[in-house]
Amino acid sequence: MKKWFKRIAIISSATLLLTGCSVFSSEDDVVVMAELPAFEPSYQPQIAWQESIGNGIDKYYSQLQPAVDQQAVYVASRDGRIKAFSLDGEKSLWSTDFRDDQRNQLNRSARFSGGISLSPDSLFIGTENAQVLAFNKSDGELKWLAKVSGEVIAQPVYANGKVVVHTSRGDLICLDSNTGDMLWTLTNKQPKLTLRGSATPSISQGGIVYGRADGFVAVALLADGRPLWQLPVARPHGATELDRLVDVDMQPIINNGIVYTLAYNGNLTAIDLLKGEQLWSRKYAGFRNIALSGNSLYLCDYRGYIFAVDRKSGSELWVNDKLGYRNVTGVTVANQYIVVGDGEGYLHWINRDDGAFVAQQYLDSDGLYMQPIATDTHLYLQTRSGKLIAIEKPSLNVE
Repeated sequence: MKKWFKRIAIISSATLLLTGCSVFSSEDDVVVMAELPAFEPSYQPQIAWQESIGNGIDKYYSQLQPAVDQQAVYVASRDGRIKAFSLDGEKSLWSTDFRDDQRNQLNRSARFSGGISLSPDSLFIGTENAQVLAFNKSDGELKWLAKVSGEVIAQPVYANGKVVVHTSRGDLICLDSNTGDMLWTLTNKQPKLTLRGSATPSISQGGIVYGRADGFVAVALLADGRPLWQLPVARPHGATELDRLVDVDMQPIINNGIVYTLAYNGNLTAIDLLKGEQLWSRKYAGFRNIALSGNSLYLCDYRGYIFAVDRKSGSELWVNDKLGYRNVTGVTVANQYIVVGDGEGYLHWINRDDGAFVAQQYLDSDGLYMQPIATDTHLYLQTRSGKLIAIEKPSLNVE
């Protein structure tokens, strides 16, 4: 496992599952993965429960994540299975299997990829087969299936009776959440070479904020898709197409009217949401989701280095460089700690104040690929082999 992982560390760490190209060809191009950090743990995280969801995503690229509301935890496998569990994990509420649905007969697999999002009564998921599906949250029954113009790798986003998806072709598409009817499409030009991924949009104040493969962050009206503004957070430079990759693949964070975003081969940038004006920009390069808590932003760059940055000024507070090229996930805040997973299946717990390791959990030999989802009491994560794991969040008074 480790030998195989080292061979692809640089490729996967930059999500260089690139469309239509071969980038590395010899052992000389391999970057050495950092050894597992050794330290004396000061916290003992506890697994509350775990369940299985088929074969998970196997070795495919995916952004599948669980979704949680006050009634249940919802999880899907790439091949087409969806399950709902009670919050305490003691009961399976329902299970549905899209593999045998007649609308999927022409496909080799359902190829679920685009995360799970929720409305009050529905569950939405996208596929690499250029589909968006809606299921009843109460029983898992399929409500509708809509075909769109490209793979739906990013998570769909729901707001005000609408479902918005950002496809691999760069299109922003809005569907009616009750019927699946297409309401509008906003087409964006794609560069020749992009990372294997697309940014999940964020919705705030009637606007859709999303990152693009050309290095821009843009805003469009939710009502009709009309573009409002766009701002470059990365500029292509360099002699090769690989050097010129500038994808903005993370989901923008919106807080108090400010957009925070990160680009590959680009910058960490704060933008005024209403005006589209840059407030500050700092040189960080990454593609994983970042996290915000209090006055600090937490991010990992393309190497797997973890940073804390002041959200008001962009000043660096600390850096942890001990997880280099371990294929680190995005960051999740867990009260006084942050957590990141890695490709060898470890979940790393880090002190928010100084970046020091406090705990380490080995969860799955097949690896972790997306950051956990946090609620008030638990973290929920999905492993590459299909485990759904619920982990207790620490109480705020833990030292």
